[in-house]
Amino acid sequence: MIYVKLIVGLGNPGPEYEPTRHNIGFRTVDALCTKLNVPRFKKHKKSLLTRKNEWLFLKPLTYMNLSGHAVKSMVDEFEIKNKDLLVIFDDVYIPLGEIRIRQRGSDGGHNGLKSIIDALDTENFPRMRIGILPEQYEDAGKLDVPLEEFVLMAHENDELELVQKVISRAVELTSYFIYQNFEKMSAAYSRLDSLSVE
Repeated sequence: MIYVKLIVGLGNPGPEYEPTRHNIGFRTVDALCTKLNVPRFKKHKKSLLTRKNEWLFLKPLTYMNLSGHAVKSMVDEFEIKNKDLLVIFDDVYIPLGEIRIRQRGSDGGHNGLKSIIDALDTENFPRMRIGILPEQYEDAGKLDVPLEEFVLMAHENDELELVQKVISRAVELTSYFIYQNFEKMSAAYSRLDSLSVE
């Protein structure tokens, strides 16, 4: 069978990392697979992989900073075109509840994305950044703990409702990419209202 879309969620493997801010990419892909009734993930090379129809869903097991090894392996094995790859990951420079999508670009300081760019030798693939910066902070430079510690901490209880909302919205947007293309996802993105906790 020919697979035409590869959806990658970034995170770190293991139950101790599951609730962390850095793993919102994993959790988004999990939620997407639940919505689409995709079969359970199975170990495949350096990743957890599942598939449905012509879609592939991937969670690298290489740890965040080496994500490129796993993604490159799948892109090569299944002959995925750059435009049909979507990488979903956290971004500490974006407020919690916000999403940014781009068709190409630099790594923006995200080591997982940097690893993928280096492995594929291109910046030309779609990506979705999900903000994880709590609203009480003006920017990531004013966190109470070092950045590398912050991303490996679990969300605070008062953040969880907004986390679930933004994951649901990310799933909705990604559905446009899966069923159609980046342009349709971008059009849906432009119609979004900002999220808030009522």
